[in-house]
Amino acid sequence: MSSHFRQCSTLELHRCDGVLVACLNRPKALNAINRTMREELRQTLGEAQRDSGISALVLTASGRAFCAGHDIKELLALSPSAASAVMLEIGDLYRDLRAFSKPLVTALNGLALGGGVALALLSDVRLATADFEFGFPEIDHGLVTALGPWLLGLFLPPALAHQIVLSGARLSAEQCIKYGLVSESVEPNDLLSKAISCASSLAEKPQSAFSIMKARFAAVTDAGFHEALAAGAGMQEVAHTARLEVRSHSEKREHGPVEGIRPQHCQRSSS
Repeated sequence: MSSHFRQCSTLELHRCDGVLVACLNRPKALNAINRTMREELRQTLGEAQRDSGISALVLTASGRAFCAGHDIKELLALSPSAASAVMLEIGDLYRDLRAFSKPLVTALNGLALGGGVALALLSDVRLATADFEFGFPEIDHGLVTALGPWLLGLFLPPALAHQIVLSGARLSAEQCIKYGLVSESVEPNDLLSKAISCASSLAEKPQSAFSIMKARFAAVTDAGFHEALAAGAGMQEVAHTARLEVRSHSEKREHGPVEGIRPQHCQRSSS
């Protein structure tokens, strides 16, 4: 039986028996994660963790994509220092996902990019449609991915992870299944029901042992995770500064010298 949970502006929440379904709901923006969505996801994770009536959580999305990552328009409008601060906020969301002790299943449709990949790979089980794709397009926008190299390094051969992050290329569902990034390919009409069923099945396990083992798996890779997040804020500030410098230089070249002023290298000595 499904019932409404609470109202959000970027998420649709409902319970299906003991499973809470959180649906990313910014379809016109391909469910890009803006500040409001980050806050609502963190609030939802906290409530689901504390609510004894919720045994598991399923993340899914409306529209033709799971999540296009963190909102590029929002990020590109920031100053370098503000971009660094936002990376800290993003890190808090990732920490909450990683610390969530109950079963967490992600139902993936269309594509997941950047931060959307992180949402998926920080869950316990990932189900996807056959047309699904993973990718990290940050490089094409002059941005960096803090967790990308670390996350992909858990699954992919180093050379392939290197190629994906530096080229912005995408992995198909078939490749994702091959390397374990996705657990199973599911028909689109069955995706959500299969994810809920999977979450319910995991919730039937002895939950004290389940949460202990989740924490143990996290502890094995904790050092790399926290190092990646710590480095991310500084990396993003450097990338933003460089991007703004390039843009400023391009604008100067486009507009040319101001009328009546000779460029410095063309001026002749009066002597």
